[in-house]
Amino acid sequence: MKTLFTLLALVALKMAAFATVDFGTPTASTPYERYMAPVRTVMSTLSASKPTMAQVKQLMQEGRAFRYHMDDPYTPAAPSTTARIHEGDCKDKALWLIDHLDSSARFVIGKTSRGAKISHAWVLWQNEGRWWILDCTLKSAPIPADSMPSDRYVALYSYGKGTCYRHGEMASRLASVAGKTPVASQTQK
Repeated sequence: MKTLFTLLALVALKMAAFATVDFGTPTASTPYERYMAPVRTVMSTLSASKPTMAQVKQLMQEGRAFRYHMDDPYTPAAPSTTARIHEGDCKDKALWLIDHLDSSARFVIGKTSRGAKISHAWVLWQNEGRWWILDCTLKSAPIPADSMPSDRYVALYSYGKGTCYRHGEMASRLASVAGKTPVASQTQK
């Protein structure tokens, strides 16, 4: 009986590690505002017309094949630039991918793991009632967001069509961007 209880406890702990998706809390601004003009421009043009999952998988494979190259650590390149030169960093590839999606997509800034030293950008996209992580910098296929352990793909901030979001306690602890105190953190209560 003790062994059964221990086994059930371990299963429960493992299940608890897979937290629900953190959709964030709407906020007026984030510490990244001064870099988000390209994101806001693309997000404002997204339609309600949703691509199929097969189309998204094909787009991810195409984006994954783009050479990794970073020009600017904070401002993403225009999707047309990324498409033309077939290269970019995580921000560039995420924004390029969003440009092909619908208005349910979000541009996410976060960490690939809770202890990561550098930030990463990816896409959170809703399809048929389920949210998906689309990261064509590191992956070539969509990942169900609700299958991800709570310490992986940790969102700090995200940008949807007309709204930005703050996620979890890590975002409220973020103290600086590019070595400067962010204006948004000074004004938020």
